[in-house]
Amino acid sequence: MSEQKSSSTKNILIGILALLLLSSVAGNVYQFFHTKEIIVEKEKTNLVVDSLTIRKDRLEAEYNASISQLEQFKGENEQMDSLLQVAYAKIEDQRKSISHLINENQDYQILQQRFAELKKTTEFYLQEIARLQEENKALKTENTALTVELNQTTSENADLKGKVDVASKLKVGGMTINGLSVTGGGKEKTTDKAKKTERLSINFSIEDNPLAQTGQHTVYIRIVNPDGFVLADAGQSVKKFKSEKGDDVAYSRSVTVNFDGSKLSKTITWDQDVFNAGSYKVEIYIDGYYAGSEKLSLY
Repeated sequence: MSEQKSSSTKNILIGILALLLLSSVAGNVYQFFHTKEIIVEKEKTNLVVDSLTIRKDRLEAEYNASISQLEQFKGENEQMDSLLQVAYAKIEDQRKSISHLINENQDYQILQQRFAELKKTTEFYLQEIARLQEENKALKTENTALTVELNQTTSENADLKGKVDVASKLKVGGMTINGLSVTGGGKEKTTDKAKKTERLSINFSIEDNPLAQTGQHTVYIRIVNPDGFVLADAGQSVKKFKSEKGDDVAYSRSVTVNFDGSKLSKTITWDQDVFNAGSYKVEIYIDGYYAGSEKLSLY
């Protein structure tokens, strides 16, 4: 009886130990699979984070590449800069849209489509830039041609104006200079003897010119003696006029003539107590422009 009770107690203990062992094993199995599940979930989370980082990095790379391709054309002209501002704004909007999709963990195919659209937008504006450059090049060529044509026309007009200006100037057609001696009765006699000469008679004619301005014109007479000095009226200093080149030119006498387009003749005289032997030169300027000259030799 005692042995049976002892055996029963032993069996009970063995059963209890078996249950404890099974519980321990079950707990370990649960802990193993639970830990594994946590690790798998963590790996999934890390994979998602890594995927987001990769996509964001790709977005920045694609965006920077687009801007870099366009940036090289900045500053070419105002029209180009205006086009670039529109392109920058469009690309920035697409960048924000893709960034939002990445943060929402959208499907990979959708992101691929958006990246393709970003690239297409960049290519579109690069084509627009190329078109604008070609248009500007054509305009520059056209402007150059117009400038050349304008310069040529301006030059031709200037040449024509110059020819008209020259043609419209009054010219001396003929001039004679005579030395004169004057008798007591006032009678003049031509002479080439310096000692007998008391007066110079200068006769000149102004050619007809339908292009010249009609009305009054000032004629300046320069009488240059054998020593190279311009003669002046007694007791007066040499007077000067402005030449066509703006120079101050000394002259001996001036007269005003009324020109009507037809040939005009004029005579002036120059009296002087003593005329030295040698060559005298008479130059005539009309309105500051050289019109003609002649020489007289006295012996």
